[in-house]
Amino acid sequence: MALVAQDSERITFDSTAGGIGFTAAKLTTKVLMATVRLEQAQVRIRVASGVTLTAGGAEGSPKIEVGETFEVWGSDDLKNFRGIRTGTISGLGQVIYYGQGGG
Repeated sequence: MALVAQDSERITFDSTAGGIGFTAAKLTTKVLMATVRLEQAQVRIRVASGVTLTAGGAEGSPKIEVGETFEVWGSDDLKNFRGIRTGTISGLGQVIYYGQGGG
């Protein structure tokens, strides 16, 4: 199965309590995964539901550095994904959503 790009967006990861998720309208039934390339400022990410993401990472969330790319797979993880900045500068992520068939 070949995946094709369905949509894209740029997300600002600020200091919003609990983190920022993907735009719900972008997560259509065709979307199977997303790739995110971090373009500015370190962030922490989390996909577990029921866990509050913090900038300090007390919940065990991994840090993503500028220039790194990560993937989020599956509808539950796509819906539960959150990111938050670790410092005073908001992170910027370029997101591409992939799935089956045309966008």
